[in-house]
Amino acid sequence: MATARRTKTAAKPAVTSKPTDVISLEQALQEEGEGRTPATVGQEAKKSSEPSKADAARKIMEEMWDDLQAGKVKRKDIIQRFVSEAGLTKAGASTYYGNIKKKMSKAA
Repeated sequence: MATARRTKTAAKPAVTSKPTDVISLEQALQEEGEGRTPATVGQEAKKSSEPSKADAARKIMEEMWDDLQAGKVKRKDIIQRFVSEAGLTKAGASTYYGNIKKKMSKAA
């Protein structure tokens, strides 16, 4: 009894009927009539009415800076305020503390 051999057939490449035109994001937005550019789209996303966590942390640090330099306030007190008032995590508050203190020390 003879057995049939299976042969592999090559997969046919996908054929596109018509090449598509590639347009930029700016062109697409203008065609929609909005007149927005990629730069303005990015700026729209960044706008926020409330202050950022970094802004809140900087404000707290500025309020407590003199007391910190005088030794009246400790690092843990400032971090505790960052967590409660600025909405930071403990790890985030620690990072913000170090970065803000570094900048304020250079400025002083």
